[in-house]
Amino acid sequence: MQSNLMVEAYLRFVRLMETLGAAPSFPRLDHIEKKLLEFIALNEAAGKTLLVSDVIYANDIGSPATLRRRSSNLEKQDLIRFGADIDGRKKCIELTPKSRDYWSKMGKCIVKAASGVAT
Repeated sequence: MQSNLMVEAYLRFVRLMETLGAAPSFPRLDHIEKKLLEFIALNEAAGKTLLVSDVIYANDIGSPATLRRRSSNLEKQDLIRFGADIDGRKKCIELTPKSRDYWSKMGKCIVKAASGVAT
């Protein structure tokens, strides 16, 4: 019985995400861009400053060329920005308010899908 409730909650989440993803203002991201944005968000949440080189050489997500291209796509969509580190010789990557809004909307979908599910 408990398993069915969890399946129902997950399927509600999937339906909510499909509805949210259909909105014209919601970012269109492919699988690699989503993984890359998650990687950046998780590191930022852990208090780590990421350099472009840290992201580009995260080989479990994709090749350096692919990650450089996807990073540029995320910047064009205003989901990340590049800034200079403390000494100005390297570039940092950080989330933008638009990407924080993206994560907030996804979090709301999770909460809404889980509402009414007793654990």
